Amino acid sequence: MRWIAIWLTLLYLIPSISLAKEARLAIVIDDLGYQAMPEALSALPPQISISILPDTPFDIATGHQAQREQRDVLLHMPMEPSGAAPLELTTLTSAMDKAVLQQTLQGALQRVPNAVAMNNHMGSSLTQNPQAMDWVMEVLRQQGVFFLDSRTTANSVAMAQAKHHNIPVLRRHVFLDHLRTEDFVSQQLRLAARLAQRNGYAVAIGHPYPVTLQTLNQQLPKLAAQGITLVRLSELYHSQAVN
Repeated sequence: MRWIAIWLTLLYLIPSISLAKEARLAIVIDDLGYQAMPEALSALPPQISISILPDTPFDIATGHQAQREQRDVLLHMPMEPSGAAPLELTTLTSAMDKAVLQQTLQGALQRVPNAVAMNNHMGSSLTQNPQAMDWVMEVLRQQGVFFLDSRTTANSVAMAQAKHHNIPVLRRHVFLDHLRTEDFVSQQLRLAARLAQRNGYAVAIGHPYPVTLQTLNQQLPKLAAQGITLVRLSELYHSQAVN
């Protein structure tokens, strides 16, 4: 399977390092696809991963560009929220039966064929649904795709279902930019760094807002001095300690 091949490659490329001795930080930029890849994002280190919304005007082109830039790509799969937020064109909902839900997810994966992982866009309702998450994980297992729980609700059962299907899984620890100011993004990046130092690793999610990309450009070079190693998301999946 594809994720097994990726894992074996990482076993060869990446030294085996105890998480207690190294602080690793993975950053994912969500919501790509409605516009071409911002130049400010392309200028960031290739360790920054991107997550692409399916069935958007630039989903395929953005995936190709990320591949050229040697970035990890995720499918940013829209899922049903708890509130009345507008839904994306392709959204997994609790009204779908197994066949429709799985066909919808498979179609989305075809739009982002180089995805190494999938994370949820919204989904505060659907990720609480064990049956729906079981169907989702069946597809990811078949396709060899990892899972990242965006944790839009503390009641998510997605990680438990991923583990049940033996799918490598991670969770988001920090959202970088729900307030779009330089001070706030910097504060959240420092929080992510502290969590990485405490736990050995952390996953932060941001968005392609100009202030987010500008702040990352300014602050990322300072991570090494704090003992933080910026890594691709797939490098964290390499360590069974985070599953």
